[in-house]
Amino acid sequence: MKEVLNPVELSDRIANILAPHLGAITADSVARHLCAKHEIGEGEVESSRSELLRETLRRGLVAFVGAERARNLADECLGGTAPEA
Repeated sequence: MKEVLNPVELSDRIANILAPHLGAITADSVARHLCAKHEIGEGEVESSRSELLRETLRRGLVAFVGAERARNLADECLGGTAPEA
């Protein structure tokens, strides 16, 4: 079963996962900004928005942790693995 997170939990989860790589303050800012950018507000997160956020996270993390680790972290932030293309 796919994990469903509310927006506050999602932002906190992303910040906690990214903190060791970006620092706590930067990770929190990134998480809040990206959730706002992708219009993840109240209610359940739509899968289309979740996948766009996953891709944005992955692309942004590549410079910090490399491509493979960026993909893994983005998947972890959004509770699983990305669907096969």
